[in-house]
Amino acid sequence: MKGLRKRIEEAPLAPGVYIFLDGDSRPIYIGKAARIRERLRSYLSSREPRTLRMLSQARFLRWEVTPTEKDAFFLENELIRRHQPKFNIKLRDDKTYPYLEITWGEDYPGIYIARRARKEGSLYFGPFVPASWARRLKGMVSVLFGVRQCRERMDGRRSRPCLDYYIGRCAAPCVGLVSRKDYRERVKEAVEFLRGNVGAVRAKLEEEMWRASRERNFERAAYFRDLLLAVDEFSRAPSFKFNGSVDFFGFASRGERWALRVEKRDGGRRESFSYQGEDLSPNPATALAQFYQAHPRIPERIVTGFTFVGWERLREFLREKFSASPAIETPRGDEENFLASSLQREAEALVEEERPEEALARSLSLKSVPYRIEGVDISHFSGREVVGSLVVFEGGKALRHQYRHYRLGERNDDFANIRELVERRYSRHPLPDLLVVDGGRGQLSAALEALRGLGLEAQVVALAKGEERVFTPDRDLVLPEGDPGRALLQRIRDEAHRFAVGFHRRVRRKREFKTILEEVPGIGKKKLLALLRKYRTLEDIKAASPEELASVVGKRAARALKERLDETGNRHS
Repeated sequence: MKGLRKRIEEAPLAPGVYIFLDGDSRPIYIGKAARIRERLRSYLSSREPRTLRMLSQARFLRWEVTPTEKDAFFLENELIRRHQPKFNIKLRDDKTYPYLEITWGEDYPGIYIARRARKEGSLYFGPFVPASWARRLKGMVSVLFGVRQCRERMDGRRSRPCLDYYIGRCAAPCVGLVSRKDYRERVKEAVEFLRGNVGAVRAKLEEEMWRASRERNFERAAYFRDLLLAVDEFSRAPSFKFNGSVDFFGFASRGERWALRVEKRDGGRRESFSYQGEDLSPNPATALAQFYQAHPRIPERIVTGFTFVGWERLREFLREKFSASPAIETPRGDEENFLASSLQREAEALVEEERPEEALARSLSLKSVPYRIEGVDISHFSGREVVGSLVVFEGGKALRHQYRHYRLGERNDDFANIRELVERRYSRHPLPDLLVVDGGRGQLSAALEALRGLGLEAQVVALAKGEERVFTPDRDLVLPEGDPGRALLQRIRDEAHRFAVGFHRRVRRKREFKTILEEVPGIGKKKLLALLRKYRTLEDIKAASPEELASVVGKRAARALKERLDETGNRHS
């Protein structure tokens, strides 16, 4: 950090771009500023976890002065696009909102949830926000019109209908209980319903509800009443059409967290995007610039529910980059105001929602909200084939490419094994924001002892199976069921356990495999290595022909090997 402080004081008081780099000279954060030195100084006083984490990984700092702030904006976006630094805004889909697909091109169309409108011959409706609307409507269409939801092949081989028919969710075209003509008529009615023409359906449901009520079949009457309410809710959902192409967006940030909601409208066409993430300096203009680099279909107008700093630079960026000059403006009229306000509220809800890591920090009184969490576990069989696992989570998401296995000493001592694993890991790698150990107070103490031996301090907790008791250095407690922090700890602990047990099984199988091969006369080290290279399991060797085995170890050894495997098989049978 001393070197960075000194370097920051050398920075100019001029507009430009600054780049923090790690020990391998890879950019980890790129920012822009009107006065570079002043902006860099602000990082030194920040207490935000992500900023502190970035500074702990930064080893070098460089900058590039630009003639104007506008040029700095252009250069920043180009460098972010090129290098994708880990601490900058990355527009990765938080979710893709679903469509309803009716496979109109088939003889017996079905209704399905699709993530993209891409199949020729199908009809698409949506996307639906929230996604639960798609699932509700799919079920409603099946109940109201008997449209199938299965992927059954309509080849006449089925002898009786499935459960959907008996619970009133399918007309069973697969067994001929409805003709092709009548079934397609049902699907046609479903299409009209999804297009918003609900009058006929509503009248039919109302008639059925009152008939059931007159017959004093109140359960059936309630069923039709609920369907009627759902149809009314669907018919009230706004379905706006706009002249020309318009992009609406909402953006919100809290601390380093940000959320972006975008709706692209072009006449009746609609696309929705939702992004969430963390950035050291969340900014709507930067987020939109990144969005249009990923989705370069520039609209005639960009509509927001608020004004934001940097919109002029965004417009200049789009003009120079894409030769497009969209108007960036506030909503016109009630419909546009409704949509822009809705997107803004959705973005704000995304950043206000307490994350599991925040709930965990609050429940356990941690010094800071953990962003990177690592979990460790030990697996062995009575002190043999002892292995350790380490799993990594960042922002609540598993980073499987960073998982690691450890082969440990042969001993039936969980505490010593934990100490060895922790010493080996953190003598070479930086500490996470939180370390989770599978076990109780003994395992926690072993991990803390190992860290003290390395001269390190870290936030460490242990989670015991069964009672799900959490142990911290100064207390232990049971978090309530449904607590998001507890769910995150359990997920990390269970993932470390799964990874350890899977590796342990592979080690045991390999050892047993090797032991049996070593007992075969005529198989020495060279032939053993040749077999291990070619075959992964004993079953693979058993399935091999005598000629194939002879080509690897010779005829006599192949014959002895086959005899040994036959003996092993008879003993286990």
